[in-house]
Amino acid sequence: MILSTDSTANLPQGYYEELDIKMIPLQIILNDDVYNDLSEELVPSEFYDKMKKGATPKTAQINREVGREYFEELLSSGEDVLHISLSSALSGNTDTMFKIAEDLNKTHSNKLVIIDSLNAAMGEGLLVLEADKMRKQGMGIDEIAEKLNKIKFDICSFFTVDQLKYLMRGGRISKVTALIGSLLSIKPVLKVDETGHLVAHKKVISRKKSLQELARICLENMASGSDVFICHAESMADAKVVADLVEKEINKKPIICDLTQVIGCHTGPDLISIFFRKK
Repeated sequence: MILSTDSTANLPQGYYEELDIKMIPLQIILNDDVYNDLSEELVPSEFYDKMKKGATPKTAQINREVGREYFEELLSSGEDVLHISLSSALSGNTDTMFKIAEDLNKTHSNKLVIIDSLNAAMGEGLLVLEADKMRKQGMGIDEIAEKLNKIKFDICSFFTVDQLKYLMRGGRISKVTALIGSLLSIKPVLKVDETGHLVAHKKVISRKKSLQELARICLENMASGSDVFICHAESMADAKVVADLVEKEINKKPIICDLTQVIGCHTGPDLISIFFRKK
């Protein structure tokens, strides 16, 4: 069985090749130039620096024809293909994937199965890693899909941002909320809920308290032995603060990785997010 996902799964560098996981990128439009997500042509530090200077990048989902060609090539191997996709509540990309699968499954004896992760970044990535574990155990595609559609409700994704203006630009919060929050130094802690939507979880005062809150949420809710991933948007020092707080209590080092730029387009620089499986 071939395991596939899109770039928003945010797997750490090297995982795709090491674990033999196929990946198709979403795209970023910046100053009329189009880049593939995770492309070496769009270095994270330069990308976020441009955002700080006023650039307003946009994102584009996977073109249907490009997606069809990608999956046709994978199916040509004769193996079944399991693809884990970005939350359908955050993007129309998953709907496109389902439509492609519906068409291709009419003409191929091996099957293409799409999983709506109801998540993003390493929330989606954790589901990919769970699928890889089951693949290595010899499970078939139908059994893995059935289990993933249950496991995905156990994956927790929380994050905080230092500036609210980027969430405002993306329509995630109102201009009034962004203005008041900035004036009062409010740092929101948000989460991806069980329907795959981005929702407010808690408001705290100061960046320091928001980082402490991420660690607290993880430590109080994570399942024993769960892997913990921390993604950041050009904010490694703050990511290490959260990682150290978690590691101190569980004696297990969280894995820190850069946030994919497609997600960063909507959250802006200085995002810190934490991902784990709940009890």
